[in-house]
Amino acid sequence: MERLDFLFIYEHKVRELENLCLMKYELDRRGYRTKILYIDEAYYSNRDYPVIDTKVLCTMACYDNYTLFWHTKEFVRFEKVIDLQWENIVFPKDEEREGAYKNYWGIGKEVVHLSWGKQNVERLLNAAHLDPKKVKLTGHVGMDFLRAPLNRYYISREELFSRYDLPIDKKVILFASPYYSDTLSKESIEGLSVRFGDDFPEYYGFMCESQKAVLEWFERFLKENPDVILIYRIHPGHPSAIASELERKYENFRIISELSVKQWIVACDMVYTGNSSVIVEAFFAKKLCRLLFPVPTTKGFELKLITESEKIRTYEEFERSVKEDLSTEFSSDEEFEERFPTPRSSIEEIYLIDWKTPNYVKFANMAEEVLKEDCYRLTKKQRTDYKEYTPVQKKVRRFVALRPLYLFYLKLLEKPGFGGKAFENQRRIREESHLLHEKIEKDHAHELTSEEEIGRIIDRIRYALEDGIAK
Repeated sequence: MERLDFLFIYEHKVRELENLCLMKYELDRRGYRTKILYIDEAYYSNRDYPVIDTKVLCTMACYDNYTLFWHTKEFVRFEKVIDLQWENIVFPKDEEREGAYKNYWGIGKEVVHLSWGKQNVERLLNAAHLDPKKVKLTGHVGMDFLRAPLNRYYISREELFSRYDLPIDKKVILFASPYYSDTLSKESIEGLSVRFGDDFPEYYGFMCESQKAVLEWFERFLKENPDVILIYRIHPGHPSAIASELERKYENFRIISELSVKQWIVACDMVYTGNSSVIVEAFFAKKLCRLLFPVPTTKGFELKLITESEKIRTYEEFERSVKEDLSTEFSSDEEFEERFPTPRSSIEEIYLIDWKTPNYVKFANMAEEVLKEDCYRLTKKQRTDYKEYTPVQKKVRRFVALRPLYLFYLKLLEKPGFGGKAFENQRRIREESHLLHEKIEKDHAHELTSEEEIGRIIDRIRYALEDGIAK
């Protein structure tokens, strides 16, 4: 049994891993035992009983019982849970709708929730009716990478472009796609509709129509400007068939999904996105970011963050913005903010801006409090009931809990032919389960990390913060 103080479980590597490494760095520095795991890592997904005992479990999200079970399966035992809430921003239509999926149910009402800004705190208190003591305002740890001294963490433009065979002497535009995959199945859309409401198919139609129009703009621009490179960064986990076709046609159009979006923001000459919080990362990086909205947003789905922002709605406006912004240099932060399409006041409402104390330090302080205070401990009943076992599954779990007997049973299963049809059926079920988890891991191999990769990221963080030597 591996014993930890904090276990971090992530879903999307490019969205979460660097941030988790920064959290781990600070907690390790304070003397705690920590570990980072991918949510569908096959070894842990296949466990029948706990192999990790952690005092605090830090999840990607904890909306309801199912979400937490997806994280924990059977491999981890824990006392307390911190919901890192990487999907901190919700659609406006859900901010006050008590029945909204992201306003928490079941065990989601009982755990500690991290919040990036005051608006989300108000939603969690007023719409989700969470315990104020369990709502923690810490800011977004990822923004720390875009301010000194952590902004030294990122590799140089020269090194990055060399790694991806991009010409260093050309202007490079980044488009951070906010669109879901244009090949979602009917079943996937129906599943998302359960989460986001019956009007989600309309919003999905908006995304597909928007992506098609934006890519038509890009194709026209790329033909007329062969010396400009456009990098299309897909929304995590949402590839685009239309964008892939464009990449096959034009050498100056590249789809790159590796590394964090922040790394590309700081290296590229300018940034575009749509209905996305990427504009905030660009703001902190002091990089102009324009919003492309070729069609009107489905009512209730446009992020409140960008309601007051300037938006580009035609190809002519897009073309003009590229020509004007690529040649613009700002003499002061004030001048930059005047040109930025989203008002600072809109950003401050969603994201805590504190230039004195980094957000990762605020997080570590909060995590220490949760670790030490008994008031955050979940009851034994809460730590059992969230799994929602059927009567048969409850009997199985009681048997698994009889560890010596269960281990003896596993030994018997390893003997081919022993036990007749009943044992053979169990061997088949276990084998199918193992193959399923291995397939899931294989399909998401790009999300996996390793101790070596985590170590390299933390070495760069240490270099940036401690002025050491990066390994």
